[in-house]
Amino acid sequence: MSLTALPACAEWRLLIVTAAEDTYYVDPATKTRGKKPRVTTLLNGRSRETRMSNKVVWEADCEKRRVRALSRIGYEKRYLQGKVLFNDKHPGDPVFPLPNSPTEKLFVYLCGFKP
Repeated sequence: MSLTALPACAEWRLLIVTAAEDTYYVDPATKTRGKKPRVTTLLNGRSRETRMSNKVVWEADCEKRRVRALSRIGYEKRYLQGKVLFNDKHPGDPVFPLPNSPTEKLFVYLCGFKP
């Protein structure tokens, strides 16, 4: 799979492919450190209903073992292309990452251990 269609401003790296074939990428350049590290992610939907993309800034609370989305921008097409469909500046509360889920993979990426 070539990632040449992705915006040049980010170096997206694959995090996980779900059973529905949605793909999650992280931008390592945006990863922060500390008790509440953050990273920017790209979600490309594959199903008929989700053939769009989302750019999400995530924060992990390594001590409380929670993750939450800090902001989310939805695009009409995959790879952050097309018009912006929504810009949600408060998309969610902290949640416990479920086993084998994208949020668990994200937690491990940010905190370095399983929740």
